[in-house]
Amino acid sequence: MTSRERILAALQRQPVDYLPCLPHFWSSPEVEGYRWDSEVERLEVTTEILGVDALIHFGIGVSQHPSVSAKVWEEHPCDEKWPLLHKSVSTPRGELQAIVRKTDDWPHGNDIPFYSDFNVSRYVKPWLASLEEVEKFAYVYQPPSDKTVEVARERWDALQPIVERYQVPVMGTYSLGLTGAILLFGAEQGVMVSMDQPEAMERYVEIVHRTDVEVLKIMLDLGVDILRRNGWYESTDFWNPTQFQRYVQPNMENEIRLTHEAGRPFNYTMCTGIMPLVPVLSAMELDSLDTIEPVLGGQNMPRLAAELGHTKCLWGGVSAPIHLGEGRPEQVRQAVRQAVETFGKEGFILTAVPSIRPQWPWENVLAMLEEWREVR
Repeated sequence: MTSRERILAALQRQPVDYLPCLPHFWSSPEVEGYRWDSEVERLEVTTEILGVDALIHFGIGVSQHPSVSAKVWEEHPCDEKWPLLHKSVSTPRGELQAIVRKTDDWPHGNDIPFYSDFNVSRYVKPWLASLEEVEKFAYVYQPPSDKTVEVARERWDALQPIVERYQVPVMGTYSLGLTGAILLFGAEQGVMVSMDQPEAMERYVEIVHRTDVEVLKIMLDLGVDILRRNGWYESTDFWNPTQFQRYVQPNMENEIRLTHEAGRPFNYTMCTGIMPLVPVLSAMELDSLDTIEPVLGGQNMPRLAAELGHTKCLWGGVSAPIHLGEGRPEQVRQAVRQAVETFGKEGFILTAVPSIRPQWPWENVLAMLEEWREVR
């Protein structure tokens, strides 16, 4: 089987020639002979040199109202250690503003993007905190314009020779959902708004879903192989199951339906905080759940295998920070063997969760791949 055939079969719990191994790399390894500087080189290293499966990620940008404009400036109050970076976005409903502390490791230069993990711990003023601000946000998170779609089609066409050469599937992430809410409201603030101002969170979810469905439809029309919703921060690390059923489940079920009507598999990402949602996820018709952390956060692998594994493909098996980052090769090998014993070889994709970082011992990465070849 090609990587594309093997991964798509695994996602639908169909027979495969051998257990897929699809490691996520945070960035290029720093080891001679395994480095890459481009997407083609990444595929060359992963599929040809390491001999594992791979996929290509694809995204489509959203659009803004034509009248939207932005300005950025910096101030350094005497009582602040770091300069304060301000960004103000003008919309037809008024100014939308964020302020962050510009620490030495701030990665975005003189800009504050809407969606960035780096925002949350540095917020002085988050992008969103009220229904009024959410209504302003509606003007900056609009369905892709004709121009945006045209650019996406050009990028898609340019990908096809690479897809054909390496025979890998393309996975399109179309939504951040409440993951995006954590990045826009802040972590604590977002949860508090959901309880104190539920109408603000409901409106946010409505705005995002409207645009995300249009992105989803464009991806389906282009021919993206796998549709993915990023539920990284939609778990019970932040929200309780009732909130998940209120803010996530109805829209996600609509997205799953659209994906299945087009004959494509639906993939959902959730790393930790999964266990209280097992009954809900079990009842939903998503095809796969990826990036399940097997050590940190108290996930119960046998229970997940028993309650989700009979209808859904599960991705995981190796804890990247614990097994690869802190472990020894034999511990890594044992993790691979235990994962295969727990999940079997059908409807399971072996991967290191959440990703392999370049500073971790390379011998542990090789041990994971060597053991996979032994048991696959």
